[in-house]
Formats: sequence, C-alpha cells, structure tokens
Amino acid sequence: MQEIIIKLIQTIGVWFDKNIDLIVIVKVISYFRNKPKELTELLKTNNFKDSDWKEDVDKSLKIKDTMKRKFSEYSDYLLIQYGSSVDADSNLPQDYDFIVLMLGFPKEEKRYLHNKGTKSLDDIASNENMYDVDIVYRDYLSFLYAATAGMPYENSVIVNGRLLKGHEGYFQWLKNITRNHLYDKDFLIRRFDDKISTEKQELDKCRLEHEKYEHEKYYVIRAGYYYITSLLQREHIKKFDKVFFQDKVVELSKVKMFYDDFKDGTIKNKYITLVECLKRNKSVNDISFTDLEDILKEIENIEV
Repeated sequence: MQEIIIKLIQTIGVWFDKNIDLIVIVKVISYFRNKPKELTELLKTNNFKDSDWKEDVDKSLKIKDTMKRKFSEYSDYLLIQYGSSVDADSNLPQDYDFIVLMLGFPKEEKRYLHNKGTKSLDDIASNENMYDVDIVYRDYLSFLYAATAGMPYENSVIVNGRLLKGHEGYFQWLKNITRNHLYDKDFLIRRFDDKISTEKQELDKCRLEHEKYEHEKYYVIRAGYYYITSLLQREHIKKFDKVFFQDKVVELSKVKMFYDDFKDGTIKNKYITLVECLKRNKSVNDISFTDLEDILKEIENIEV
C-alpha cells in the first residue's frame, strides 16, 4: 500500500512538471475572469439594464465580502443605488450612493454600518480612498419601519432608488406598502425628536474623536449635516396637515428647499457649503466647526 501511494505521488509530480505552464495559464485566466472591473469606469457607465454590469458593480463594491465579515448572520441582501448618480443627467456624477438592505435576523443586534469608499479593509474611510462612494448597510426590517414612520431618507430611497441586485419582490413590497400609506404628523415629530437627540450625540462624539484622536473631519461634517438638516426638516413637518402622503415626506429629502429658510445670506452660504462638503464637491477645509455652530444658532430663530 505504501509503495502504491509513493508511485501515485511521483506520478502526480511528473504531471505537474509537464503541465506547469498550463496550470499558470489557467490561474492567470481565472484571475482576470474573476477580477472586479475598475469601479470608476463601471459607475460612469450606469448601464442599469445590463445584468453583467450589475454583477460587476456588486463585485467591485465588495458587498459579499463585507457581508461575510461584518454581517454573516444575514442570508441575503438587496443592493440599491440612489441619489444623484441614478439620474443620467446628474450634475454630480461623481457622488455615488448605495444602500444594502440585509435580509435575516442577527443575534448580536448589529444592524447598521456606513462605509465611505471601498479600499479600507475595516470599512472605514482612509486617505487612500480614491472613490467618491458611500455604502450604507441596513437591516431590511428596521429600514421598513423607518420608512412607514415617515423618515425622508428611507422614503426617498424607495421612490427614487434603483434595485441593482436582489429579489425584485422585496423592493416592490417597500414601494407598495409606503405608496398609499398615511403618515401622522404628531407621530413623525416624536420620531424626529428621538432622531435629533441621537444625531446630536453623534455629532458631539465625532467632534471629540476628531479633536482627541485626529479622526477624519469628514465624519464630523456628515454628523453635522444630518443633525442640522433634521432640525430644518422638523420645522417644516410642523406646518404639515395632520395626515399626509409619501410625496410630502420625499420632498423633505431635497435639501435645496432649506436654503431659503436662512434669512442671513452668510449663514445660508455656510449651510450650502456644508451640503457640498458632504457630497465631496468641496474640501472639508472649506468649513469649520465655528461655521456649524453659527448655522445652529441661526436655526434657533428660524420660522418656516
């Protein structure tokens, strides 16, 4: 038996020696066949009808890898592109936004992750990041709850987003369940009160981490944008009727509508700069923490 095993090993070794070039060629072909295409070129194409293009985008964004490392308990997902890059006539083609709605029931209650860019192994933006890409990972059911509660971001994704990968039925259900839903003003204001409280804590945390640990300033800008914009949205909600439909909620996601809320032209320009910094159309150095404080002081006196 031992002699047979030795002869088998020798035979395999001879075969490898004779076919080493073929093995290398096969490996090279396999590498290039499975290698994700350049993300920047893929995104510029925006070929939504091509299933191969959608699969290439999924691979380039490394969705499956992130799901496996961070959210292994989820069984499936929907990949949705939303925001200005969905529109072929977009004025901001470099600003790409994706959301991954995860299907499953996590044991550790980990239901959210924001990944700016695709280069960092730990899903945290670094100075090496060359892609203007935002990917948000969200639990499907928590996203659905926020949408039916009347949150503008979630409803905007549902109305204006485009499903790239995943079961069409799950995405269509989101559309159907929110399209004719009546939203209650008082209930939504209470949800915004909770949301604003959390966002203020996040802003304070991000600023502290930036000052103490030199974490990236972009995260302070993002936290400031969400907190300030939520305050402005809440003021507009107060003027709504007692109940309203989805279109009113989606309008709140269009931040340009808030520019004219500011009577002071200087403060208005600071808020516009904040929005442009969030979209990375301007440098993070174009806005300061003092600017954020000035905007917040102005909001205290705003009446829409």
